[in-house]
Amino acid sequence: MTIQWAALGLCSAGAAVRIPGLREGRGRTMFVALALLTFAVGLSIDPIYVAVDAALGGVNIANLLLRLALYAVFLLFGIRMAAAFGSTRARRLIVGPFGLSIVALTVAATLYFFVSSELEGSSTGLHAFGEQDTVQQYAAVGRLYPGYVAACLVIPAALSAFDRHARIVHRFACALVAFGNALVVVFVLLRLTPLDLRYWDILLPFSAILLTVLGLCLIWVSHTVGRKSARSANKLA
Repeated sequence: MTIQWAALGLCSAGAAVRIPGLREGRGRTMFVALALLTFAVGLSIDPIYVAVDAALGGVNIANLLLRLALYAVFLLFGIRMAAAFGSTRARRLIVGPFGLSIVALTVAATLYFFVSSELEGSSTGLHAFGEQDTVQQYAAVGRLYPGYVAACLVIPAALSAFDRHARIVHRFACALVAFGNALVVVFVLLRLTPLDLRYWDILLPFSAILLTVLGLCLIWVSHTVGRKSARSANKLA
């Protein structure tokens, strides 16, 4: 679908614009997160997935890499966003003992269900193996951790959007991030029901990616403009 390619392009651009800052030691965590998200989104697109998985043996190792990359993305996003929004509670829930236990259990369960499944032959999203109970459990586990981190970030992001002392562009960016994380939570909850989401199975998660990454890019723009303004003011002083 077009939305997948749009998400790939935006994630790639989001990572690319942060490269100059790496030389100054800024934005390393977000760069890695966006680079991994670009990798994960790329593997959600059929021709890319099939080509990569074929190089890895054609047994859907690419899907496992996609899942693990997403866990890392949400962990890194969670750390940086919680700090950016000034939410010690969200940070504690994500990287405290409870949060780290959840990600460890998620990775262990993901590996277990993957190894327990019969996955001979590349299939994007493992759709060809959807009848296997282990594949269903594998997919369910893969959605829960992103949903957990997103749920931790929705309220802090929404509160930042209502911060009257912040720049308008920053508040708008925080609103996009809040909405994007809310869509992740809604998607995960809907997938726990017997509803047939059809095309929403693609639109919801990729809309969440577009909104979140766009919001992060605008936050980066706001911070960049702020730094340049501060430097100009210092020179004038």
